[in-house]
Amino acid sequence: MAEIISLIGIIVGIAVLIVLVFRGLPMLIVAPIAAFVVALISRVDLLESMTVSYMTGFTGFALKNFFIFFLSAIFGRMMGDSGAAKVIAYKFANIIRKAPPKKQKVIVVLSFVALSLFFTLGGISSFVVVFTLVPLARQLFEEMNVPWRFYTCSYLGSGVLSMTMLPGSPSIHNILPTTYLGTTTMAAPLLGILSAIFAATLGISYINALVKKSIRNGEGFMPSGTEISKLDLPSEELPDMSFLRAIAPSFVLLFVMNVIKITPVTTLLITVVVASLLFTKELNGSKLASCYQNGANNAVGAIISACSAVGFGAVASSVSGYQLVINSLNSIPGPPIVQLIIAVNITCGITGSASGGLGIAMEQFSQRFVDMNINPQIIHRIACISCGGLDSLPHNTGIVNDLQVCRLTHRQGYLHYGVLTVIIPLITCVFAAILSSFGIC
Repeated sequence: MAEIISLIGIIVGIAVLIVLVFRGLPMLIVAPIAAFVVALISRVDLLESMTVSYMTGFTGFALKNFFIFFLSAIFGRMMGDSGAAKVIAYKFANIIRKAPPKKQKVIVVLSFVALSLFFTLGGISSFVVVFTLVPLARQLFEEMNVPWRFYTCSYLGSGVLSMTMLPGSPSIHNILPTTYLGTTTMAAPLLGILSAIFAATLGISYINALVKKSIRNGEGFMPSGTEISKLDLPSEELPDMSFLRAIAPSFVLLFVMNVIKITPVTTLLITVVVASLLFTKELNGSKLASCYQNGANNAVGAIISACSAVGFGAVASSVSGYQLVINSLNSIPGPPIVQLIIAVNITCGITGSASGGLGIAMEQFSQRFVDMNINPQIIHRIACISCGGLDSLPHNTGIVNDLQVCRLTHRQGYLHYGVLTVIIPLITCVFAAILSSFGIC
């Protein structure tokens, strides 16, 4: 009976977390409140839950991942502040304008999927990418009369393909399992590539159907573009920078991490140094110092949010109701890889954070699945793909941030997030599990 009550406490805690984050409260505030609710209903020592369980989860995640967040955020800021990201984006925009008129609308939407994929593969956080792309997107969507609410489809590139599926990606989510499994960011390359192709095919088909339906219904940039059109977005001039110089640091990052196979933290440090040297003209003096400071501030905000989510998960996993859930994994029919998919999705759904949930799952379950003689590379890739499923429920902080920047409501924009970053990744998890059962790695 105590376990059932504790399980109810976890469910109520998740509900509290979702509602409060949905209302715009930061994870730093929401997570301890939700953790307190779980501990209270589970009738465990409240002080110990908050000062030991919560803080152990919080600090443990920071200990393992702080410098990854820190250096990634600084590099992303350098690409933005130097104008390199804008040079790359405008290069793509010029190509889009040359597309056949009948295909322009769908190409506009798909081009921002490609841009977000390109930027995040190049080491720029999706939190940073949206600030770079929205001004250009508004200009092109309005020019081509594309419904503004379709901008949220760009998350297919940054929040699905590069974040969790493509091998070699410098995303936090692809790096996290390496610290637990001894793998590299290139883990299970064939499995990852085939899964990405599968997910991209489903996503592109969905976007194509969306655009065709909007054309039939006569829908244009308005009404979903009403609020973004009121915003006075900056229109800075492009820096005097070649396209090759703009993309060079990203290629350095991918080459050093995946070809030379240097550890992610060292790779990111090298990339920051390279970017500092290449962008000396654009980031001179106080501007470079400001870039470092703002990047560091962004990193602190991102990692505190993830640590808070992990702290909540640590409290939830310390009560008896959680053990009831874990024990039920053994009764799930099918191969152990199905248990892995469910376990990761549950933790990510609880926290509303792919990185936070994956951190909890790796801490709790990685050795369990290694002991089952599952190839660590397959564990890495499928866990990574799985963390991009139920994490994207409406309380996901990345989605909340994107909608705020895009000046869209959940009602206007969340449907596409739901299809592209919840339903398609869940289907892809099943696809990846089938492939892995045939030994594809």
